[in-house]
Amino acid sequence: MTAQVCFTMDNLGDAADLGRGVISQPRPPGERPALEQGFPALLDLYRRFNITITHFLEGWAAETYPEYIAMDLKDGHRLGMHGWQHELWSSLEYNKAQDIASMATEAIRKNGVEPKAFRAPGGKRTRFTSEIITDLGYTIDSSLCPSGQDGGEICQLTRTLWSAPWEWVGVDASHWLWQKKENDGVEHAWRQALDAAAEQSKYFLFIWHPHVMGIDKGRLQIGEKILDYVCNSDQFELVTLENLVGQHRKD
Repeated sequence: MTAQVCFTMDNLGDAADLGRGVISQPRPPGERPALEQGFPALLDLYRRFNITITHFLEGWAAETYPEYIAMDLKDGHRLGMHGWQHELWSSLEYNKAQDIASMATEAIRKNGVEPKAFRAPGGKRTRFTSEIITDLGYTIDSSLCPSGQDGGEICQLTRTLWSAPWEWVGVDASHWLWQKKENDGVEHAWRQALDAAAEQSKYFLFIWHPHVMGIDKGRLQIGEKILDYVCNSDQFELVTLENLVGQHRKD
């Protein structure tokens, strides 16, 4: 039995901190570790293992950091939309969500790409998310499953939109920021989750962040161990998010 494994990345630079009011203005050059250290470090890690990811970034970041977006695109990564400044998506009213989605999508398009994947900041969708992002041309919603629960299966939401949900165990922030785990504990949890996915012939989706993994040498080493484990075992098949969903569309 095998598991399809997909790696994705969320957030870029100061967008989320601005949205949450942690800072009132962008940090100056030289004082942006998540952007200037964490983001390139994760790109280097993916590059060394020849992995293509989907990077879900905020529209504000797409507008503000075109030189960093170019680094994504140079390595062949895909861009996904993740709100404007990482607003808590599930709390938004229809008109506000529509305005944010439209504005963020246009900001990403200005980098020369057409985003096809969306991930709700905070994970949870709204009852009108499918309508809004379908109208904008999105074909993948990689938020939590439509019920808002952990995990779930790939399923069709509209005629052209598919849900590709994930589990919290695959999110770096869940382990290091919220549960305050030691590095060995995170590695064990990820290996255990990968092995369980292989036993059940399911897919497993990782979400890594520049400000969580990228700025910490020890955490990066755990990421390297996980990539080595996935890439050198016949239990796993590396897939992009687009290929993962595309296979289900054909079924």
